[in-house]
Amino acid sequence: MNFQDQDFKLADYIKPAIGEGRYTITGKQEVFQPAADTFQVTKEICVAANTRTLAQQDVFSVYPLPEQQGDFAGVLPFLVLNDQTYPWIRHWRDDIDGRPVPWLALIVVSEEEGAEEIDVKHGKLPEQKEKGVFFPLKEGEVTACREDDNIHILTVPRQTCLDIMPEAADLQWLTHAKFVDLSASEDSVAEQDGWFSTIIANRFVPSFEGRCVKSTVHLVAVDGYLNSDIPADCDRVRFISIYHWNIYSEKTQEQSFVSLMDGIGSHSHSVKEQSLKPHYLRTGEKTYSRYHSPLVPYHPERYENLGGEERYTADGRMIYDAENGILDISYSAAFNLGRLISLSRRAEAEKIVAWRKEQAMRVHLDMLGQEIGVSLPDLCEICEKLSEGGGTL
Repeated sequence: MNFQDQDFKLADYIKPAIGEGRYTITGKQEVFQPAADTFQVTKEICVAANTRTLAQQDVFSVYPLPEQQGDFAGVLPFLVLNDQTYPWIRHWRDDIDGRPVPWLALIVVSEEEGAEEIDVKHGKLPEQKEKGVFFPLKEGEVTACREDDNIHILTVPRQTCLDIMPEAADLQWLTHAKFVDLSASEDSVAEQDGWFSTIIANRFVPSFEGRCVKSTVHLVAVDGYLNSDIPADCDRVRFISIYHWNIYSEKTQEQSFVSLMDGIGSHSHSVKEQSLKPHYLRTGEKTYSRYHSPLVPYHPERYENLGGEERYTADGRMIYDAENGILDISYSAAFNLGRLISLSRRAEAEKIVAWRKEQAMRVHLDMLGQEIGVSLPDLCEICEKLSEGGGTL
């Protein structure tokens, strides 16, 4: 498939050219002049990735944002990495349905589920093994960590681990690679190649109505942690948290489709009962204006009472409510939102700019034609001849 003209594309996985581990390289050369001889050299190399900690520059983005507070009851957190092969750099089990199984997962743990978190030095990791705690640390493996690097440790009750860990067969559906055209981004982002890997959590953010709950999203290795691998005599499970961030969720209302539609239908259509919003005018004054959702029905006659400005600006779409002496910005906000959405699409934005330039040029030529008494077609022909530099007028 040809992807050259596409701004966005997805891939189930991208295997690295060479995986993590120890390798032996042998070079051999045979010569025949002035005498036949053979030269050979053998070298051992290590290929290591940051599989125990990630630097901030390795992470492109996360959602929800760190320390963000809101209603995340129906949100699956995700993590976007700058390295498109990272989830598949370690081979830890056989492929499933011909697809490599990622070696890590994104898990969500709330503060009410008995989680404990500490930071330890990388050289002290073996000391985290203790009786009754399952911690399958592989000592002596290839790693890019130094002895004094800080490693974040997560410990949860056994049942919590069983509840939040995904199945092996689900891991391939929770990760993917993607390409995004970054040419329209800021310079620091546009210089990247556009390839990323994404890891999605398998669990919604725990939320409870009426109270705010802190949850932490952890990127962890799955090797040894799947349900059947945890010994029965271990009541706690310990992870190396490769990357983590906190979010705060409060379930403010029922977010089902039925409840949302019922809420829209229950709104009064009276202008007086619409909500008041703080409104800062361009001239600097502070006031309050009415606003209602674009999905709430509104009498069309109201939109005939627009301000005196040109209607192609957001200010020109504001409605003056003469009865109450205030402005209604609902139409203006919808107009501005539609314009921003259009301009965010590069192809459509370029067409809009080209059309506006064409219209401005046509108006300019019409004005010139009226002043010099020459029709627009004749004026265009004159301009074309002048640009070619041939002939006389």
